[in-house]
Amino acid sequence: MYKRINYIIITCLAFIAFTNKVEAQQGNAPFTALGVGKPVEPVSVRNMGMGYTGVGLASYGHSNLLNPATLTYNNLTLFEVGMYVEQRDLVAESQTQQDYGGGLSYMTFAFPVSQRWTMGVGFKPYSVVSYKFSQADTLYAPINGQNIPAGYYGIQNEGKGGINQVYFSNAFRVAKWLSVGLELGYNVGVIEKVTKTELLNGSSDFISARGIRLNYRGLVYKPGIYLSKHFGPKEKGHRINFGGTYTFEQQIGVKRLEDIQTRSTTDLVLNRDTLIVDNSQNATMPSEIAVGISYELVGKLAVAIDYKKQSWSEFVNYDGTSDLYDAFKVGLGFEYTPDYLSASSYWKRLTWRGGFQYGETPYQAYGEKIKEYVVTAGIEFPMGFSSLSVSGEYGWMRSDIQTVSSFEDRHYRLNIGVTINDRWFVRRRIN
Repeated sequence: MYKRINYIIITCLAFIAFTNKVEAQQGNAPFTALGVGKPVEPVSVRNMGMGYTGVGLASYGHSNLLNPATLTYNNLTLFEVGMYVEQRDLVAESQTQQDYGGGLSYMTFAFPVSQRWTMGVGFKPYSVVSYKFSQADTLYAPINGQNIPAGYYGIQNEGKGGINQVYFSNAFRVAKWLSVGLELGYNVGVIEKVTKTELLNGSSDFISARGIRLNYRGLVYKPGIYLSKHFGPKEKGHRINFGGTYTFEQQIGVKRLEDIQTRSTTDLVLNRDTLIVDNSQNATMPSEIAVGISYELVGKLAVAIDYKKQSWSEFVNYDGTSDLYDAFKVGLGFEYTPDYLSASSYWKRLTWRGGFQYGETPYQAYGEKIKEYVVTAGIEFPMGFSSLSVSGEYGWMRSDIQTVSSFEDRHYRLNIGVTINDRWFVRRRIN
């Protein structure tokens, strides 16, 4: 029965992969106009349900995108994919704007090469850009030496896209209690921004626009370490684990294309004139350090705490701008399985998860850091060696300074992950 379920899942995933964009889309998020967009945490649905923790928590049956050293615990061939849908609410004064988004979160494939060596490849997002905001102003005309109001015009700013990462990981078990790993990632993505100007009195049939298209390409490196100390019986003991990773500051190439456009009032591009094509620019991506510690009651309970710092003050964009600040996040998560070996009750084999994350983002408003809070919960349905994981989260971004123009960015998100474990690349022997 489980094999049949696996075949159905694989067919559905293949259909999704070939009929949808790999690029994820989120709702309108104004802060993504800065830098290369909002950083996206590289986590599986399991880690999402646990408050985005897992740097110091490995698993035999799941992927762990946070720490490449934990790959050595995947002793079966693993394929995993995650998807999400979200609602994002922008609340300013008495007004609320709702937007919706979703897409593919990540895709990973890992397999053991030997008892001590495991390899993995996959895709995960690095940042996402999705914003749209506008303003109106008065148009003045010089008449008799004076500037007289002659109408109104609107300026609309839009951006979309982001940077994704294709990665290749290797992990080695140096000792029974120690594993090390290295992730080589290739950042690749396109960010498109456009500024449109339009007369608001209805006297014009055209919209003037200036567009910029940025194509990012470059390598990044992330080594990791994982230590685990087991106490008591092998199947019923408990463990204390520690993990850490470091992502190096790295320059990546940027191809820039700028043009001016003439658009119709229905936003159809009628004419486009190229202004700049430049293949020689670079952007400096920030370094990152992450550490995590966890406690496990084997097969029943796991509690994890993570800390991550991203040095976004090191970031320098293609044009030399650096308008971001150092960010950090602290997460606390847990998972609980009543009895994963229960033969009499399927419900006892379900895994329940929950967590909370707090952090400071790379953004500031009125001289104060924008803070972010996320509450998560999840459940996993086992299917033999494979599983279906679902998690939900509620998060909000805000500043401690409350002014007339302050606002909150809230989101509600549903994550779905499918994990398939099987024994591949095994040579059959007949006695």
